[in-house]
Amino acid sequence: MKVSDKDKLNLIKRYYKEYFRDAVKNRWLEVPEDIRHREIGYGYLKKVDNRNLSFNSEDEYLRWVLDRAPLHLYKSLAYMKYPSSVGGAQKKGIFRRELAFDIDVHGGKRCTHKDDGWLCNHCLEEGKNQVFTLIDEFLIPDFGLSKEDLRIVFSGNRGYHIYIKPRDGDIRDTIEHWSREERRCLIEYILGKNLNLNYVGSGWKRRILSAIKNKKLLAQLKRSNNWKSIIERKNEREKKRILNIIESVKNRLELDEKVMEDDIRLLRVIGSLHGYTGFIVKEVNYNSLEYFDPLRDAVYPKFNREYYNIKIKEKIDPLRIGDNLFTYKSREVPVSVILYLFGHSVNFEILE
Repeated sequence: MKVSDKDKLNLIKRYYKEYFRDAVKNRWLEVPEDIRHREIGYGYLKKVDNRNLSFNSEDEYLRWVLDRAPLHLYKSLAYMKYPSSVGGAQKKGIFRRELAFDIDVHGGKRCTHKDDGWLCNHCLEEGKNQVFTLIDEFLIPDFGLSKEDLRIVFSGNRGYHIYIKPRDGDIRDTIEHWSREERRCLIEYILGKNLNLNYVGSGWKRRILSAIKNKKLLAQLKRSNNWKSIIERKNEREKKRILNIIESVKNRLELDEKVMEDDIRLLRVIGSLHGYTGFIVKEVNYNSLEYFDPLRDAVYPKFNREYYNIKIKEKIDPLRIGDNLFTYKSREVPVSVILYLFGHSVNFEILE
């Protein structure tokens, strides 16, 4: 007997509820700091079906999560006087805001899957590489932050969230009161949008020089900060080659700019599940990031212990969960695969 679509959704909700029960009990589900002043959003079939929720206490928030068990759970980066008010930033009374980057990879060069929304080792590795680029080439050398000032979180899909959390309270207080324009300036610097070739500052000079192999050109650029005058003297072929190198260095990061800029932006709650994959939105220590394997380490172990008989009714790209590879021909799959297929709107039947 086949399980109906309605029963399939109820089955998914049941496993999310079981997960949240464990997450709350074992305290790995994030309770956003100063919960009374944070907006909460959630969704089931969409990322955010509802927002403008607020809770007066940690207990009220956790009881709500246990009752609703949403497939997508979000919190505001901003602290608000009136988080449940409808009508944008002015109505909500924002008085400070966390700073966070969202690395959102849209497929690596080596990916072979046809579905742009699918996951594989290559795009997940690319996301991880971009975390190291952002931290090691920008946040630490250019802004004086340390690894201990940052919080790295796997998004549950193919990206990462990096929160700036300086241990120095005065610095944190200053940056969390930055205006939208000040945050915009920060992300534009990191993306190289305000790079001026008439005067190349030390951070961007260091990054671009490391990508140049021609020793003669390297020596010329090292001696001057005015690169435009040097480049303009080159022939068209050489000029194009240099500008292509600069662009390639500038385009190594795929950052969702709105996560830094938008005053009322929501970000996934750490320790929740991602409704498209069923994977944990999981915090990862910088020193262990190199060895972090989302397809193994972000899968809730209990979801790999119970199996269902299914029939996948369309061709899908292969999916690795842990040490196992699943294809459209797979007939017996664990709950982790069921959650992933459901989240990706794959046409499949659960057989009883």
